[in-house]
Amino acid sequence: MAYSVKEVAEKFQISPHTVRYYTDLDLIPGVERDLNNRRVFGDAALGWLKTIIAFRTAGMSVESIQNYLALYEKGDATIPERYELLVVQQQAVAEKLEELRKQMNVINEKVATYYDRIHRSSSRS
Repeated sequence: MAYSVKEVAEKFQISPHTVRYYTDLDLIPGVERDLNNRRVFGDAALGWLKTIIAFRTAGMSVESIQNYLALYEKGDATIPERYELLVVQQQAVAEKLEELRKQMNVINEKVATYYDRIHRSSSRS
């Protein structure tokens, strides 16, 4: 099946501009052009886009993604390098998650404090 930029954007809940940006940077292998020079996405391209969105959401730079794709295109001999690149990103995400957990604990404490104060004052009425 073939999908347009608009369909892909809707499917992944991103803007058409973002889809075009990623294709312009050659981050999505397998994107073709139709007779009117419009981008056409097959299932393989959708799989790549899903991966690219995950990488970007996890904080991976465009340059790192381009490096990953360049390694991928060189074949299985680069699997150890791709593995290392992803392990580094995995560690960075784990650190961000831990930091977010700490911040969430602070917010939870404040929410509990205000909840108690609101309900304590309303129960006196």
